[in-house]
Amino acid sequence: MSTALLALQVAIPTPGGAPLGIAGSPPASLDDRGVFVVSIAGRNIGTETFEIRSSRDQVVADAEIQLRVEQDGKTYAFKTFPKLVLNSQLQPQTYSWSQKGAQSSSLEVDFRSSPVKTQYLTVAGEKDNRDFELLKDVAVIDNNVFHHFQLIVDRYRMTKGGKQTFPAFVPQDALPGQLTIEDAGMEETQIRGHKENLDHLVVTTELAQIDLWVDDQQHLQRVSIPAAKLEAVRK
Repeated sequence: MSTALLALQVAIPTPGGAPLGIAGSPPASLDDRGVFVVSIAGRNIGTETFEIRSSRDQVVADAEIQLRVEQDGKTYAFKTFPKLVLNSQLQPQTYSWSQKGAQSSSLEVDFRSSPVKTQYLTVAGEKDNRDFELLKDVAVIDNNVFHHFQLIVDRYRMTKGGKQTFPAFVPQDALPGQLTIEDAGMEETQIRGHKENLDHLVVTTELAQIDLWVDDQQHLQRVSIPAAKLEAVRK
């Protein structure tokens, strides 16, 4: 179930086959903040202002996302407010998301319970509660929330490179499954009007490839979903 007007189409397959990555120790500090400029087919549609704060016991990642999208000949403006709380090993504890604007909705996820409890309030004002059997180290990747990919980068760097597969969950779509990430190496990339040498990471799901570029501090600089002609570039 997707309550957003714009979906990233990052549907993920159900687990099976590939081994899951084994988490090691995260970096001493995951603190980061910034702004991503979001575009479709080269046209600016909004921004994501995010902050990731880490302490000894937990990591908190939240954002304010403002988007203007065209759908059926109409333009919709809305804001979304995601907040993800993880423990020190980047295992999710709680997640909340709300959308304000022409269509309002919200959701709450408690990963501390077993099964995981989700509570949705749809754009029609209806409640939809569901339970999911998810692993404790599931990676949360929600629609239209780009800084979640920074946390995927951080998770990937907890072990030594190579191809890694993580259990994953897309809250807005109520979709569990898995994703695979691998390092494609350094490459010259056009970003912010000039070329930079950045590390290229490739995330693969059943229906989409998501390309990530990070700098030498492991900070996410660019996200690209070619199939959707969707990009987010850090200011």
